[in-house]
Amino acid sequence: LGLNVMTLGGLAVAIGVLVDDAIIDVENVFRRLKQNRSRSRAERRPFVDVIFDASNEIRPAMVFATVIIVMVFIPLLFLQGLEGRFFRPPALTYMMSILASLVVALTVTPAMCKILLRGRLGTEHAQQDGFLVRALKRLYEPTLRAAVRFRGWVLGVSGLAALAALWLASTFGSSFLPSFNEGTYTVFLLAPPGTSLVESDRLATEVEKRLVAIEGVRSVSRRTGRAERDEHAEPVSNSEIEVTVDEGRDRDAVRRDIDEVLGSIPGITTMVGQPIEHRLSHVLSGTPAAIAINVFGENLAELRALAKEIEAELNRLPGARDVNANREVMITSLPIRYRHAELAAVGLSPADAAEQVREALYGETVDTVNQGLRRYDLVVRLAPDQRQSIEQVRDLLLRGRSGATVRLRDVADIGPERSGSLITRENAQRKAVVSLNVAEGSNLGDLVRDVRDRVDPIVRREGLTVAYGGQFEAQASAQRTILVAGVGVAVVMFMLLHLSTGSVRAALLVMLNMPLALIGGIAAIYATEGHGPVGNTLALLGIGGPYQAPVISIASLVGFITLFGIAVRNGILLINHYNHLTREEGLPLDEAIHRGSMERLVPILMTALAAALGLLPLALAAGKPGSELLAP
Repeated sequence: LGLNVMTLGGLAVAIGVLVDDAIIDVENVFRRLKQNRSRSRAERRPFVDVIFDASNEIRPAMVFATVIIVMVFIPLLFLQGLEGRFFRPPALTYMMSILASLVVALTVTPAMCKILLRGRLGTEHAQQDGFLVRALKRLYEPTLRAAVRFRGWVLGVSGLAALAALWLASTFGSSFLPSFNEGTYTVFLLAPPGTSLVESDRLATEVEKRLVAIEGVRSVSRRTGRAERDEHAEPVSNSEIEVTVDEGRDRDAVRRDIDEVLGSIPGITTMVGQPIEHRLSHVLSGTPAAIAINVFGENLAELRALAKEIEAELNRLPGARDVNANREVMITSLPIRYRHAELAAVGLSPADAAEQVREALYGETVDTVNQGLRRYDLVVRLAPDQRQSIEQVRDLLLRGRSGATVRLRDVADIGPERSGSLITRENAQRKAVVSLNVAEGSNLGDLVRDVRDRVDPIVRREGLTVAYGGQFEAQASAQRTILVAGVGVAVVMFMLLHLSTGSVRAALLVMLNMPLALIGGIAAIYATEGHGPVGNTLALLGIGGPYQAPVISIASLVGFITLFGIAVRNGILLINHYNHLTREEGLPLDEAIHRGSMERLVPILMTALAAALGLLPLALAAGKPGSELLAP
C-alpha cells in the first residue's frame, strides 16, 4: 500500500475507532479498581491483580468484537476493477489499523494502567462518578427499566421502525459513485462530421465567449480536435472546453447557466461533465457518458436508423440528458469494383490493379532530397489536374505484366455511392452506440431501468442484440460482490458470535443489531439527499413537488459496513458482560441486564463518541472537492 488520498481516508475513518479497545480496557480496569477500593482493607486485592483480572475479563469480548469489525470489511477486498481500486486501499488501511489497535490494547494498555492509575485514581477521591456520567445514568436508568418492563412494545416498535426504514430505502435511487465536486466542468461540442477547422473554431469561440460571461465562471480553456496518432484521436469538428468555477459558487446554478448557453447554439450536439467523471465513464463504457447502449447487427443502414430511433425515444425520457447517437454523416465515396475476368486477360490481379491506382492518385516515395539540414521525400504521382474528376479516375491507365495497357473503366465498375462516415466494432461485431447522462434530480439506477424498458422492445422488434455499459455495470458488479461475500462473512460472524457468547440465541440477538442499526443510516441519507426530509416527506404524502429519491452509492454502502461493525461491537460488549454477571457473580438475569447495561453505558458512549469525533472532519468536509468518496 502507498500513501495516497484513499489510504489516508481509511486512516481518517479508522482514527476514531483506534482508541475503542483502549477505552473499553481502561474503563473496565478503572471501574474494578473503584470497586476494589470500596471494600474493607482486609478484602482488598493487590493493585496489579485487579488490573490483570479486569483486563482478562474484557479481553474475550474485545478480541471477538475487533475480529468481527475487521471481518465486515472483507467483502470490500473482493471488489474488482475500478471500484476495487477505489475501495480496497481504505478497507485494508482500516483493517490493519484496527488490528494494530487491538495489539496495543492487549499489551501496552494494561501496562500503562499499572503506571498511570496509581495515586488519586482508585482512592476515595475517585469513588464517585463524574457529574456528566451521573447525569447520563440518571437519564438512562428509568429508560432502561421502562424498556425491560415493556419489552414487547419496545420490540414491536423497533421492528416497525426497521421495516419502515427498509421501505423508505426501497424508494432510494442508486449510483456508482457520489457526484463529484471538481470545481471544473468539461463541455463537449460535437459539430457535424466534416465540419472544417475554421468553422469549428468559430463555433467554439462563440460558445467560449458566452460561457466566460456566466457569473461564477473563473476561466475557460479549449481544445479542438486531436492529432491523428493520438491515443484518443478526435476530428476537428469536436471541441472540448474546460470551464473553471469560482470556489464557493453554487455549482448547480452555474451548470444551469451552461446548459442555457449550449441550448441556444443550433446545429451542434453537446455534452457536459467533469474531468474525472468523464474519464471514469470513458474507462467503463468507452464513451464520456455515464450510460452507453451498444446495438449489434450487420446492416449498417439498419443500425444507423435504429440508433436514431433510440436517440429520439430517449430524448423524451425524463431523467436523461446529453443523449447522443453515432456521430456520423452520409458521405460520397468512390468505390472501385474490379472485374476479375477482364483483369486476368491482361495479366493483372485485383491487388496489382489497386496498387497502381494508389500510386497514381496518392503517389509513391522514390527518393529523398537533402537541402541543408532538411530532408524531403520525393513523391511521384499524377498531376493535380489529372486526378480531380470521376472521369479522370475511370481513364487511368493500368499496365499489365505483358506490357499491354488498359483503362481502369474497362476492367472495373466505378461510380459514386453514399455511405456512412463511421463504422464501430466490438469483438469483430458491427455496432451502433447511443450514449446519455443522468439529468439533475434523477439517479443512475432508476434511469438505467427506464432506459431498458424503452430500448429493449425497440431492439427486439428488429431482431438485434443490445448490451448496456457504463458506470451502472461497475455499480451492479460491486453490489453483487458485496452481497455474495457479505453472506459468507455473516455466516462466519454468527459462528464467531456463538463461540464468544456460548449461545445461539445470544448470537442471534447480536446479529439483530445490524438491521436495527440501519434505521439511523437510512434516516441520515434521507435527511441529507434529495429535496431534504421536509420536501420529500411532503412528496411521499402527495403534497408539494415531486419526490426526489435520495441516492445510495457504493461509498454509502461502505459507510453501512462500518456501522454494522460498530453495532456488533456494542452487542458483544453487552451480551458478554451479562454472561459474566450471571455466571461469575450469580446474578439473576433481570438484575444482570440492569447492572450490565448501566456499567457498559460509559464505554459504549465513549467508543461511539470517539468514532463520531474521528469522522467529524470528513463530515465537515462534505461537499468539498475530493471528499465525495469518504464523506458518505
